[in-house]
Amino acid sequence: PIALGVHHLYEWSHAEEVARDPILQIKSFYLNVPFFLGRAVLYFAAWIGVMVFLNRWSSEQDERDDPALGRRLHYMSRVGLLVYALTMTFASVDWAMSLEPHWYSTIYGILFIGGQVLSAFAFVIPVTAMLADRSPLSEIISADTFQDLGKLLLGFIMLWAYFALSQFLIVWSGNLPEEVPWYLRRTAGGWQAVSLALILFHFALPFAILLSRSIKRNPKRLAFVALGLIVLRFVDVYWLIVPAFSPDRIVFHWMDPLAAIGLGGVWIYFFVGQLQDRPLLPVNDPAFAG
Repeated sequence: PIALGVHHLYEWSHAEEVARDPILQIKSFYLNVPFFLGRAVLYFAAWIGVMVFLNRWSSEQDERDDPALGRRLHYMSRVGLLVYALTMTFASVDWAMSLEPHWYSTIYGILFIGGQVLSAFAFVIPVTAMLADRSPLSEIISADTFQDLGKLLLGFIMLWAYFALSQFLIVWSGNLPEEVPWYLRRTAGGWQAVSLALILFHFALPFAILLSRSIKRNPKRLAFVALGLIVLRFVDVYWLIVPAFSPDRIVFHWMDPLAAIGLGGVWIYFFVGQLQDRPLLPVNDPAFAG
């Protein structure tokens, strides 16, 4: 969809806009349609490549006890983390930050990465809660497991808040005319309510709730908090993207939830299929067996 709508979404994709804007001219060596699409192909190739190798070797490890497969998974995971950090940083700059090409932030990519890791833990917790009473997970999942997952969720909530606050403080303290408008668009025309909602419900409230040991050890309550954070992750991305097109007022289109439901539904379909076809616990994994 981004490739098909590139000329509708990005002002730097129009030659006439670049011709009369010196800043876009300077950035045109990077922000141009062929290079933009080429980088997108590279990102997906890297993500799919890491996924294919991890899935293949993990499946092979379930079938036979070969220490070499464990080492391959170990090293590919190391490389995969590095590849993910680099590609996701550039992807967030390409697809989101370049919607407003006059503005830039060196922490923007890390902000997206922190949010994605938080989303991953928020998804894992309700899935684990659903499967915890079923064999074979019922034999190893305990209240301590959920407490550990709750601690990780709390830690990444704090990390996301740290990244978001760091970006805001740098822009606020610099008070530069090319940087401040990005936040002005997100704190006016009704968007200030969304900003306050993110501060309260994406950070302050779950932070306070997850300080409770009893809640972290209760699968249903912890899953409820995690599901709420998944909803707030969509709100956060909405707040990052939509003001670039509508800074004066909050806009809501019926395609907004439909896109999330459609793409998320396809992903969940394949996720559930993999969950049914593969062992829930790793087989022949020496680290797990230990």
